[in-house]
Amino acid sequence: MSKMRKVRELAMQVLFLWDANAQLDLALGFQATQIGDADEVLRMRALHMAEQAWSQKEAIDAQVERIAPQWPPRRQPGVDRGIIRLAVWEMTHTPTPAKVVIDEAIELAKEFSTEQSSAFVNGVLDAVLRENQSPEARATPSAAERATPSAAERATPSAAAETKQA
Repeated sequence: MSKMRKVRELAMQVLFLWDANAQLDLALGFQATQIGDADEVLRMRALHMAEQAWSQKEAIDAQVERIAPQWPPRRQPGVDRGIIRLAVWEMTHTPTPAKVVIDEAIELAKEFSTEQSSAFVNGVLDAVLRENQSPEARATPSAAERATPSAAERATPSAAAETKQA
């Protein structure tokens, strides 16, 4: 498994926990990332990604509901919601190519969700990609906005420095 796939997997699991508890809980997120064999840099990167995706969940959920009104986020399985939120955040706030993000999200859905989820996730993310590439799409965040450290990074300065170097 690639390092970024492990990061995405951990971030999705943290988002699932926060969604189930209806709140961002850094201590719970940190605890969840401690399970398994991922190194500290990957764990902190996953926590950062989850925190950033969570901070954008209202906007992401509104976009998803506009795209798939028959399956708004509140009706989706929790794992699918986490995968979609993480992928939409990554597509819109990182330099990772959208096709890579979509492929990784599909793989997460195949591994952690229902049999139909990978097709649903693919359809939603493809529509998000098309919408974001349209001329009416909102401006992408500046490099300064993308580089803003998360609370998790601010809480552990040495891990934050390692995360930014990775």
